[in-house]
Amino acid sequence: MTFILAEDAALKTHLQGLTVSDEKSAFRPVKVWFGYPDVEVRTQDFPFVTIDLISINQATDRQTSGFNYDGDYMGTHAIQSGKWYNYETPVAYDLFYQVTSYSRHPRHDRAIMYQLNEKFPGMRGYLSVPNDLGTSTAYRHMFLESMLKNDRAEGEHGNKRILRNIYTVRVVSELTPSATADLIPQVTSVALNKSPLSSSFPLDKIVVKP
Repeated sequence: MTFILAEDAALKTHLQGLTVSDEKSAFRPVKVWFGYPDVEVRTQDFPFVTIDLISINQATDRQTSGFNYDGDYMGTHAIQSGKWYNYETPVAYDLFYQVTSYSRHPRHDRAIMYQLNEKFPGMRGYLSVPNDLGTSTAYRHMFLESMLKNDRAEGEHGNKRILRNIYTVRVVSELTPSATADLIPQVTSVALNKSPLSSSFPLDKIVVKP
């Protein structure tokens, strides 16, 4: 899967299975969304958790260079007997995510906090990122950078409370240079209007290969 999209999907999968209970129900699933739910698009059923990508930093402190060789291209190609692949060492990146829980019930808030602390165990967290072929899974380091308690009151008279826990996590990732090159349009030819009478550059003559 594409860089960033793979980590997004893996993190959302990692957060599945959160549940809470209260005096009215012994089992309430906690939904997980990308971004805060828009009331015009979907129902804001409390409690819920949101995921936001907040920063992408190149991890120069752990960057290496060179070429790697293997028989399955790190799982991105189907294995062919007797055939080997070589690729340039990927560029190291750190992806920073903000995971926020929202609830209105104190018992829900504490239950979610406990479960998120298990999902993000400080320096020992990891994120399972499967490849497109389903032949292998990369286990990325995932570090808990910070946790902030940020409760607030809403409503006309401040009578609606929202209990929030904000977790900032860092996911170790990488991007193969060849994958980056595939995303950059390549100019195959440029036709210039050589007439001295022309006062405009013929932009419609530039052919770009997507």
